[in-house]
Amino acid sequence: MAEIWPWGEVASVEEVASRLSHQFPANLVEAAIWKVVGEAAAQGHLLLDLEQFTLSRTLPLALLHPSASVLVPSPLPDTLLPEPDTQPKAPVSHTPLALVPGPTFDASRLPEPQREQFHRNLRAVEQVLAGAQQTQVAKEAGIPRSTLSRLVKRTKLLGTIACVPYGSYTRKTAMHPAFQECIRRLYLLPTRLSMTAIREHTEMQHVAARLSEETGKPVKLPSYAQVRKEVQRLKMEPELVAVREGAKSVPRERESASSFALSIPAPALLT
Repeated sequence: MAEIWPWGEVASVEEVASRLSHQFPANLVEAAIWKVVGEAAAQGHLLLDLEQFTLSRTLPLALLHPSASVLVPSPLPDTLLPEPDTQPKAPVSHTPLALVPGPTFDASRLPEPQREQFHRNLRAVEQVLAGAQQTQVAKEAGIPRSTLSRLVKRTKLLGTIACVPYGSYTRKTAMHPAFQECIRRLYLLPTRLSMTAIREHTEMQHVAARLSEETGKPVKLPSYAQVRKEVQRLKMEPELVAVREGAKSVPRERESASSFALSIPAPALLT
């Protein structure tokens, strides 16, 4: 190194690296030069004021001979003076105030009209739980007072899911469980059958024939409306939608802001 960069010669790392670029790989040459520069700085033989300049490839440097006097940096102050007019501040808590008990709900998978209604319901419930007057909140949100009262009670019991339109209500269906299982199986096929194709599939007819034989009574196929409602119910389950769409992984339910942040594979990639 001393042959191509003599002691005391002022040159940049980029210039010195170009002198050896025809003999060795450029990345290895530059790494070796920076190693020499670092060792010289540690020994006090780097002719550069590091308090005023930042090291770079184009910054002119000079290496002193090992027998030269050591360059000692400016000494640190013996005492640290307190900043003037410094007043103690109350610690800021980064923990969000959880007004709504229970697990949270990811509304991104809802259709736009349902998503807007969900956020409207959630805002109204949070205002009531924060101490606002229920009558005034219901008037501003455009929600009947009795409906808002029901929402608040159900949210305390079930969590955020109660604010989803028809998200926490279950209604018994008149469809036989065998038909439900058949529709579920056809819905998950890689061919991604339509609602009409599911209703008219031969497997549905086989299920109806088997049930008729077992019960001794004729069993009709579900109507198109019943099949449509069942398919819409299946679309509300993200795990089934992921399987139908051929996703590589099944999405997990978000339960809190902390668990959502921890579930991100690479948080640094978020913008």
